Amino acid sequence: MFNYKFTLEYNGADFFGSQRQDKHRTVQGELESALSKFLKVDIESNFAGRTDAGVHAIGQVVNFKIPFELELAKSNPTKLLISLNSQLPKDMVLTKVEMVAEDFHARYSAKSREYMYKIFNRSDRPVLRLDSLMWLKETIDIDKVIAKSKSFMGELDATKYSKDCEAESMSLIQRSEIIVESKYCFKYFVKANKFYRHMVRRMVGDLLFDNPNYSAPAEGLTLIKVDYS
Repeated sequence: MFNYKFTLEYNGADFFGSQRQDKHRTVQGELESALSKFLKVDIESNFAGRTDAGVHAIGQVVNFKIPFELELAKSNPTKLLISLNSQLPKDMVLTKVEMVAEDFHARYSAKSREYMYKIFNRSDRPVLRLDSLMWLKETIDIDKVIAKSKSFMGELDATKYSKDCEAESMSLIQRSEIIVESKYCFKYFVKANKFYRHMVRRMVGDLLFDNPNYSAPAEGLTLIKVDYS
């Protein structure tokens, strides 16, 4: 079997999450359907991480195995990507392809994942890119938010931010940083060895409202990178 690793980008606004579901449009469902049609073989893919409905990705990693070699993956990967992307819907695109060892698994081989959460902080609502940011009307103390983000570094009790993990589950936070882009826009970057459902969105809720039970809107969240070393 030949194992292929793809980097996938998608706008999650019109997807019912990444994981395949029978009755809903999902990223995995659309991808597998297109690949199966193009390659003329049933495709079962593995995603590096699940994303909820409305959550985006620019660095999602996917792998799948097929019983034959894709020559273009070595000789002309750009041409292969163009051909594959012609089969995909407009809200998703493959940006990289490579052949990997047969034991590589997009999820289980991952060492860390990094997310970005984008906040637009102004009393007047924004009119651009509404599906990729959180609009926060209330004025916040950005210095306080920056200081609190730094406190997340190191071992973090994941049970405080997710109900879908076992007692005493810990995550090693390797990056927790606020980047101020302009007077109104700032981004929160967080990287860890493991995340649990709604964890990042509740961390954002804690940062902005001192409420770890508040799950920030899905549209502000993007999976940006998965590391394997």
